[in-house]
Amino acid sequence: MNLELLAPPIAAVLLGALALALVAQRRHQAGLVGQAVTDRAEHGVPQLLYFTGVACAICHAAQRPAVARVADGVGDAAVIREIDVAAEPALARRYRVMTLPTTVVLRPDGVVTAVNVGFAGDTVLRAQLVEAGLQLAA
Repeated sequence: MNLELLAPPIAAVLLGALALALVAQRRHQAGLVGQAVTDRAEHGVPQLLYFTGVACAICHAAQRPAVARVADGVGDAAVIREIDVAAEPALARRYRVMTLPTTVVLRPDGVVTAVNVGFAGDTVLRAQLVEAGLQLAA
């Protein structure tokens, strides 16, 4: 049998399995919305947790600049924290992070209001922080 003929169907099956795994992960993380993952509110303002890793190219090329733009616009009205999953694996597990980048938005009381698996732009992140209770000076 010619292996070259089998390559496209094998690739299609692998890509399909990967797509199903990502859908399952997103559904699993979406289960965090509405829950307090921590046992206490730490800061009294909305939080944006940005999970990243050293080898994540999209994290450094796109997500970090988007998060920086959000940080520039919100000042002290929100806590924005970059989390290296290799340095803080327990925190990554707590938020069910399996794909980078992942961003998690928390209300001031620590309840998860949004989870973004993959890149999320600054407009999306800012809107999610507002939904989580971000108060910006007029």
